[in-house]
Amino acid sequence: MNESAQVISGRTRELRISFVDEIPAGHFPLMTFRDPAPCYAILTEATPTATREPAANDLDNILDIFLLPSPTAPLASQPAISESPQEKTAPPPLFIKYRSVELTLRPGLATLQCDPDQADSLISALVEFAHYERHLRRIETEIAEGWPELDQDKCLAFEVTPADLDRRPIVGGRMNRVLRQRIHLARIEPHLNQPAAALPAAAHKLGAELREKAEIETRLGTVDGQLEVFEYIYELSSQRMGEYKAAREEHTLEWIIIVLLVVESLMILAQLLWKSRP
Repeated sequence: MNESAQVISGRTRELRISFVDEIPAGHFPLMTFRDPAPCYAILTEATPTATREPAANDLDNILDIFLLPSPTAPLASQPAISESPQEKTAPPPLFIKYRSVELTLRPGLATLQCDPDQADSLISALVEFAHYERHLRRIETEIAEGWPELDQDKCLAFEVTPADLDRRPIVGGRMNRVLRQRIHLARIEPHLNQPAAALPAAAHKLGAELREKAEIETRLGTVDGQLEVFEYIYELSSQRMGEYKAAREEHTLEWIIIVLLVVESLMILAQLLWKSRP
C-alpha cells in the first residue's frame, strides 16, 4: 500500500480509489485486476466532501474512503456528505464491527475505523471486494432492466413472423449482452467466493466479513438462475428465427426454380410451335 494511504493520528483522512482501464500519467496502481477485464485501482488524495458531484462521479468506478484514526472515535463523527440521487436509491449500507475494526460500506463510499497499522491491509481487502462486487451489482442491474425486453421477446421462442426477422439485430444484441454477463459472472465468481490468497490475514478476515454481510453466495446463485432463464429463452428464439429464415429462403428458392421451369417450358413450347408452322 502506498504510504499516502496511512492513517495520520489525530485526524480523518479522505482517500479516493478510482478503478480505471489505463493508468494515468503520474499514478501507480494500488491493485491490479485481470477479471472480468484488465483494470487498475489507483489511489488519489482527495476531498470527497467537496468534490462529490452526482453528474461527475460514476459510483461504479470510484470508492471514497474515510479513515478514522482511532477506534475510540465514534462513526457518527465522520464528515457529513449529501447523498446523490444514485446513492439514495442504492442498497442499504453494510456495517461490520469486530475487535478494533468498524466499517460502513455502500456503493462508492466507505468509512473505515481501525488501528493505524491495520489500515494498509484492510484497505486492500476493501478495494478488492469493491471491485468484484461492483461488477456483480452491474450484472444484477442489467438483469433487472432486461426483464421487460425478455417479456417482449419470449414469444419468439415458439412463433416467428416475417416482421420479427427485422428485429434480428436487436434480439442478437440482447443475446450477446446475456453471453457477456455470463462470461463476466464466470470470471468474477471465484474472486467473490473468497478473498485473494495474497492478501494478509487481517485483510482475509475483513474480506470474509464483507462477503457474508453482502450475501454474496445467495446473490451469485440468484444471478446464475436468472441468467439461465435469459439464456434459455434467447437460445430458443435464436433457433426459431434461424429456422424460419432458412425456411423462407428455401421457399423463395423453390419458387425461383418453379418460375425458371415455367419460363423454360414456355420457351420450349414456343420453339415447337415455331417449328411446326407450315
